[in-house]
Amino acid sequence: MISKTNIFPIQILAAENFPRALKSIPNAPKQLYYRGTLPDFKHSWIAMVGTRRPSIHAEEICRALVKNLIDTDAIVVSGLAQGIDSFCHSAALEFHIPTVAVIAQGLDAPLGGSRKMIADKILENGGTILSEYPGSMISRNFMFPQRNRIIAGLSRSITLVESKLQGGGMITVDYAEKFQRRILALPGNILAETAQGPNFLIAKGKAHPIWNASDFSDLCGAKRLSDQTPADLLAAGIELSENAKNLFSKNAGFTHSLDELCTSSSIPVSSLLAILTELEIAGLVHSKDGDAFHFSSME
Repeated sequence: MISKTNIFPIQILAAENFPRALKSIPNAPKQLYYRGTLPDFKHSWIAMVGTRRPSIHAEEICRALVKNLIDTDAIVVSGLAQGIDSFCHSAALEFHIPTVAVIAQGLDAPLGGSRKMIADKILENGGTILSEYPGSMISRNFMFPQRNRIIAGLSRSITLVESKLQGGGMITVDYAEKFQRRILALPGNILAETAQGPNFLIAKGKAHPIWNASDFSDLCGAKRLSDQTPADLLAAGIELSENAKNLFSKNAGFTHSLDELCTSSSIPVSSLLAILTELEIAGLVHSKDGDAFHFSSME
């Protein structure tokens, strides 16, 4: 049976049209091949990755996280592997959130089983299947880490849902760290193999923990569609102080605690609170319990 994916022609994305974030990575691909509708690179591309052999609660966890991206500009990016990747793609389809699958083979090479079914649904619902590899090139072991670097390069943040201490998800996180992307991880049962990777990253301070699914959209950097932007303020004739502009530009799209902002900005806490108040009044920052501060997106 011919896959429905073949209905969608293969298109080429030249390196000159890559988003700036992908252009800047070491050993960037020379071009990318894709089927479907490529989302706007101005949107928040959010990677979600993990093990092929997840826990019994993993699908529910992925669904809860992705559901929190409703009413944002998020694009869910993953690798179309079994397990966590497939759960995230499927949840994005369920909640009508655009999703991009980056695969480690040519777009004309056959996809098997449930991966083929999910790929068909992604394309039918306006998403994208993307690869660095041409034609019918089949997967080789070296292609998977190379695929993971593209996932990290395309994305604003990377969330590790479940993983052993070694695995494809951890390789993606390594790339994310090199590319200076925000890394998030789900803390889990200390006795579970699938929690060892996330727990390690959190313990080493390499990843921000996600304690509640309701915080995910703020932590991963997705823009709320209702958020105010600097352009909106400019149109209304509202001018921010230089300190407020600088703090906002460095943190736009993310949520930080007061301690994190003090450390990263080196601004005395009294001055920092005054700047945050200015940004809150302007509608560019939303406070959570007076300690966590969500910054709207730049655009």
